[in-house]
Amino acid sequence: MSTGPRSGCRLCGQPISTQALPLGELPVCNRFARENHVQLRITLDIVACDTCQLVQLREPPPPDVLVPEVPWIRYREPEGHLDALVGELLSLKPRACTALGTGPFEGPLLGRLQARGLTASALALGADGAAGRYPYLETWQATLRAERLAAEAAQLGTFDIVSCRYILEHTPEPVQALQALKILLNPDGLLLIEVPDSSKFLAARDYCFLWEEHSCYFVEDTLRRLAEVSGYRVLALLRYPGALEDALVAVLTPADSPAPPVAPRGPSSLFQAYRDNFAATRAQLRSKLMALAGPDRDRIALFGIGHHAIMFVNAFGLADLIAVAVDDDADKAGFFPPGLHTPVVGSQRLLDDERIRLCLFAVAPHIEGKVREKLAPLAARGVEFRSIYAALDNSIMRDHA
Repeated sequence: MSTGPRSGCRLCGQPISTQALPLGELPVCNRFARENHVQLRITLDIVACDTCQLVQLREPPPPDVLVPEVPWIRYREPEGHLDALVGELLSLKPRACTALGTGPFEGPLLGRLQARGLTASALALGADGAAGRYPYLETWQATLRAERLAAEAAQLGTFDIVSCRYILEHTPEPVQALQALKILLNPDGLLLIEVPDSSKFLAARDYCFLWEEHSCYFVEDTLRRLAEVSGYRVLALLRYPGALEDALVAVLTPADSPAPPVAPRGPSSLFQAYRDNFAATRAQLRSKLMALAGPDRDRIALFGIGHHAIMFVNAFGLADLIAVAVDDDADKAGFFPPGLHTPVVGSQRLLDDERIRLCLFAVAPHIEGKVREKLAPLAARGVEFRSIYAALDNSIMRDHA
C-alpha cells in the first residue's frame, strides 16, 4: 500500500530515472501485535535524484497507514550536543528573547534556552486518534503546513528562534514544510533544523537504517540545497558526531532573494554502491545465519526490538532464523514484532535458553557494554555476541576469524 508515483524529486522537482533499491513488500515497523500475523505490508523502493542526489523513498506511505496501534511507540533522539548547540544559536542571535519548538523532541532544547533567559513555547500535536490508533511522528510531520502554522502564529505570535528537530526527514514534502515554518519566524528570526545525517550508514552499506517513516535521507549537501530552495540563507551547518549516524543541524534565516536553480550533480556514486551491494549482502548474510541457526533454527537470539532490528530481519528475510526476540521494555513483552514469528521476551528468558549460540545486538553502541554485562552468563557458556550494525567492528556483516 503506498501513495501514487511521484513525478519528481522532493527537493529539486526534477524527474528521477535512476534504478531503485527495491526492498519489496515489508511490514510496517510499528505494527506490534498480540498474534503472529502480518496484515499490512507496504512496498519500499529507495531512489536517489540524478540532479541533486537526495536519497528518498520513491513512494512514501500515506500518514494514516503509519499511525501506531499501540500507545507506547516512542523514539529518542540525541541530546548530548544540545549545550553546544544552544551556545551556537545564541552567538548568532544574542538578543533572542523567544523560542518555539514544533515537534515531540524539543523539550531538552527548550529547557536549555529557558535556562539562558528565553521564553519558550511548544506546539501541541492536537490530533485525536481513533480507537486503537495513537498518532505520533507520521502525524507531527503532516502538521508542517502553511494553513495550520498560520493559525498557530495568529494565536501565539512569531518567534526569534523556531526549532524543528527530527521531523523534516519524515515529511514527503520538505520544501513546503520549510516554507510553512517561515510563518512562525520574526523577520530576522532563526530556524533550526536538525536531521540525522545519512552519509555514515550509506558508506557502511547498512540497510537497517532504511525506514518507511523516513521519506528523505539527508547529507550536508542536500540539507543545504533544501534550505536554499525553500527560501532560506544558511547561517551555519553544524555536525555533531555519533557512532552510527551524526546529527546535522542547519541554522537558517529567511533569504533576501530567490535561490538559483539547483545545478545538476549527476548520479550519486555513494547511493549506487549502496544499492548495488544489497542483493549480495542479503544472500551472504542469510547463508551465514542459516548455518549458525542450526538444523532446527533455534540457536539465534535478537536483542533490542526497535525499528532497526525489525528492518534488519525483514529486509534481509531472516524471520525464520530468529528463535528468540529479546527486549527488556515491559511494554513490548508478549507482542510479536512485525514480521517475526516469536513474541518479545525479557533477558531472563534468554539467559535460561540453553539452545542459543549467537546473540545479535540491535542496541546503540553506547549501551552495548551494559547489555554484555547483563548477559555475561551467556558469554561464559560460549554464546557469541555480534551487532547488526555494519559499521561496528563486531558486526555480523564482517567476517571474523
